[in-house]
Amino acid sequence: MAKGDISKDQTFRYTDSYSGREIIRLTDHLGHSSHLYFTDPCWLQDNRSFIFASDRQNATNLYSYHLDSAEIRQLTDLKRDGGERPAGCFSQVANCHYFWWRGQLIELDVDTLVERTVYEVPAGMTATDARPGVTSDAKYVCTRIMEELKSSGVDFAYSHFRDRFNAKPFSQILRIEIATGKAEIIHEDRCYITHENASPTLPDIMTFCHEGPWDLVDQRIWGLNIQTGETWKIRSQEGLNIAIGHEYWFDDGIHIGYHGRFTDGGEHHIYGRCKWDNSDLVEVDFPYHSTHFCSKNENLIVGDGTAAAVFSQQGDAEPFIQLFSWDGQRYENPRVLAYHRSTFNDQHAHCHPRFTPDGKYVMYSSDLNRYANIYLVEVGDVASLPLLSELESPKHT
Repeated sequence: MAKGDISKDQTFRYTDSYSGREIIRLTDHLGHSSHLYFTDPCWLQDNRSFIFASDRQNATNLYSYHLDSAEIRQLTDLKRDGGERPAGCFSQVANCHYFWWRGQLIELDVDTLVERTVYEVPAGMTATDARPGVTSDAKYVCTRIMEELKSSGVDFAYSHFRDRFNAKPFSQILRIEIATGKAEIIHEDRCYITHENASPTLPDIMTFCHEGPWDLVDQRIWGLNIQTGETWKIRSQEGLNIAIGHEYWFDDGIHIGYHGRFTDGGEHHIYGRCKWDNSDLVEVDFPYHSTHFCSKNENLIVGDGTAAAVFSQQGDAEPFIQLFSWDGQRYENPRVLAYHRSTFNDQHAHCHPRFTPDGKYVMYSSDLNRYANIYLVEVGDVASLPLLSELESPKHT
């Protein structure tokens, strides 16, 4: 296969043994397929097609999947490059996908499949772990580059995570003009910076984070005005023994959701949301565990529970896609939408559940059948789903 070729994977439908919902496996290949990270826009202009990454023909490339026809279209012809896996984010305004590959920021027109190099990382710097965030007016890509660090020679899932945090690499957030490729440094620090997320509606506002083990990070979420370079703490952690992470924008591009826990050794978890300027803060007790949370607004949150196998001190495994409804004061006990049974072994096997644009389905990735694939499940009547507390956690996963 080559760029532009159309194919189909055999879809497979089955009834989830816990929730009774129909699960649709969209992909089926002898290689990992996964949708983009849950904070990265992936839906094309018709809101019925999405971009995903897949291992096929001994290489990982970007593809589009159409929900109505099940057609898969190959978008890139990238050659295998060690452990690098293309990702990036799609801009409906520009009708282009932007992704890093071998130190180059690439613009991909999803109609013509023409690729253009917008920017190239200078010598001594790298875009490893960087996320290109396209502004809502599609004028800029905001992303991070950082100094190259000496490799330990060991490369597996999260093998460099703590090392990069401890190294405090010199990092720069760039505002890159898409039309010209002109790059301006709008923020720099000696800190491991990741998760650069542009607001989906405010063209001058983005967030980024200080990355690392959550319990050790001084302040996780930061706001940045890309025109002035002004930065500010979002949900300040100063003086609090609290670990926060996995922030994401609501659809309104004004509110930010996050989850966290207190670091006193207890099991107390929280879920919070606030506006980009730190106003309208709502933070509530959240005595449930998931690795990732995502939502379109505050009313209904989707989480992914735990991996299929957990350490004994973490309690029983809860490998379920879960839904949490807001009743006006708190989030109700989670309802089970699907048994994902994923191992979470590296990013392609993280579920990263996200709602479809119409909010009617949840899409997630799982390696429950050896290779990671993409799954779809209808939300339906949330109140009709079983409570997680009523289920016996899987003992043999």
